[in-house]
Amino acid sequence: MKSVEPLKTVLIEMITVYEKLLAVGREKQAALIKGDPELLLAIFPKESALIKEISHLEDRRQQETASLQSETLSELIEKYSSMELSTYQTELKAKLTELEKQHELNSQLVQSSLEYINSMLSLFTQKQEQPLTYSAKNYMQANTSRSFFDAKV
Repeated sequence: MKSVEPLKTVLIEMITVYEKLLAVGREKQAALIKGDPELLLAIFPKESALIKEISHLEDRRQQETASLQSETLSELIEKYSSMELSTYQTELKAKLTELEKQHELNSQLVQSSLEYINSMLSLFTQKQEQPLTYSAKNYMQANTSRSFFDAKV
């Protein structure tokens, strides 16, 4: 029977990377609240690298579970009656739930920022009904029909 130690190692690495991804998500949240685009642009490469690392670790985890003649971590927990694997599974689920909440919050912040930008742009780009300066030409165009008080006597 093959050992589950390599799988445990991969799971520990995954938990560590998820924690780093959560920290980057909090950095992104702070940058969005500040409205600092340079800081936000500096965060994207970090986030991308961590996502690639998670993908690589997930591939390794799948290889390890397959080598133990199993498809899922839950099956391995039942098969080996391993409390340690169960703890890792619970911790991974908790990290993923935290990441999901952080992602949702950041999405809301981005949406809010976009709405603000769009409202500001619409204020600056909407057509003015009347010019903001006074001139006799503008006055005559606006008042083509003269009232009794405007007529010369």
